[in-house]
Amino acid sequence: MYAACSTTAQRGALDWYKPFHDATKPIFERLYASVADGTETRRTLEKNSSPTYREELEEELREIRESEIWRAGKTVRSLRPEAKNKK
Repeated sequence: MYAACSTTAQRGALDWYKPFHDATKPIFERLYASVADGTETRRTLEKNSSPTYREELEEELREIRESEIWRAGKTVRSLRPEAKNKK
């Protein structure tokens, strides 16, 4: 995968993969533990059983959709050549 990237992207991956691994490892450990102990399943069933599930879901998704990183991604994707050709 990295061979297909620019040398700039390769350099960034080499320089930053260890700090990102170290920063995210505790989060993934908590996530895996919550799956193993059933917490994730219980939460999913409870949330999906709510009579206002769709409204609550849309509100949560809106929060992500309007976050800075997702707005930046949308802008970047609109600059791709294939996006420009659709206009």
